[in-house]
Amino acid sequence: MLSSLDKIFKWKIIYNIYQWLKPKFLSFLILISFIFLISYLHSEYISWVKLSGNQTFLSLSYLFKNVLILLSVIIFIYLNRKKITPAIKKDYKQVKSEITQVNKKKDHLKSIKEKGELKTEYQRILEGTDEKD
Repeated sequence: MLSSLDKIFKWKIIYNIYQWLKPKFLSFLILISFIFLISYLHSEYISWVKLSGNQTFLSLSYLFKNVLILLSVIIFIYLNRKKITPAIKKDYKQVKSEITQVNKKKDHLKSIKEKGELKTEYQRILEGTDEKD
């Protein structure tokens, strides 16, 4: 029982991550590519330092690499924070249009309600208002 709950919980987390990542997929792919590029270039620089023996900028390269990665993550978050609000505005507009459609239907039925109570054929016969041809 516990293992099935763990599986359900894990799939729920994976699904939530998927839903979060779905509208941002292209920019997330660019971010990951940029991080891999930074890491690759840094490893190439470290290989060059080992071959040349020139370690003057080695500690600065680690700082530069981590600053670039942090900056790219901050830019990713900044650019993708706006992708949430259009969806909310779109949903709000859709709900608002549905509400106005319901209100129009209510107004259409209002004229029928103003005519009064509907009477059956037998009620009309008893009142003498039934008109038969």
